[in-house]
Amino acid sequence: MDYRLRVTPWARGLSLRVTAQGALEVVAPRRVGQRTIARVLAQEQAWIQTALADASARRQALPPPVPWHVPPAISLPAVGGHWMLMVRPTAARGVRVLPVGPGQLALAGQVGDTTACRQALRRWLVREGQAHLVPRLTDLSCALGLPYARTTIRLARSRWGSCSRTGSIALNARLLLLPPPLVDYVLVHELCHTRELNHSLAFWTLVAQHCPEYRRHRRELRTAGRQLPAWAADPGETLA
Repeated sequence: MDYRLRVTPWARGLSLRVTAQGALEVVAPRRVGQRTIARVLAQEQAWIQTALADASARRQALPPPVPWHVPPAISLPAVGGHWMLMVRPTAARGVRVLPVGPGQLALAGQVGDTTACRQALRRWLVREGQAHLVPRLTDLSCALGLPYARTTIRLARSRWGSCSRTGSIALNARLLLLPPPLVDYVLVHELCHTRELNHSLAFWTLVAQHCPEYRRHRRELRTAGRQLPAWAADPGETLA
């Protein structure tokens, strides 16, 4: 059976989920063997088939997707950035995002390829994440006295951030599409995991100490994850 394995350090056991795209995902802690996964898949065969069928039925009931077009402008609320976006067809291979002036960006290259345009915008978003999220995480780490080992910026499909047992923090570049208070909450949340690698009472007490309004921010994040602009979101994904 085809499945996607997602290793989560804080997972207490092995769990299964079927994504909106109809993919089976196995969520497991570290050091779970293939025999254990195979045994659970065999035991849950009936549930898996039902969940896959339900996901397929939901996809078939959806209206046809709206064709994606290059947006006229893009904004990054986390840093107060707003750019007009121009399209420049050139003979160059692929597509690149280029600054062309204050508040202006250009998509240059094979701009008739909408997939390449979206990929170029996402690469640009990751670069912006490196430029803005990493320094902000460092500042908060120093201010709160919660050191971390290293950080990476990527485009995760289901999480705003994560922290490993070694203190390595991964941040979703899509955080730049959120208001600053929500971004800071996510960064504080992951920094607190460097001390409490769980969601215990001790962890939430530590989060509340550094972010008293965390409960409101958690609620707002659930809504924000469903309102990402089309150029930055993947169909069916829900960030939490």
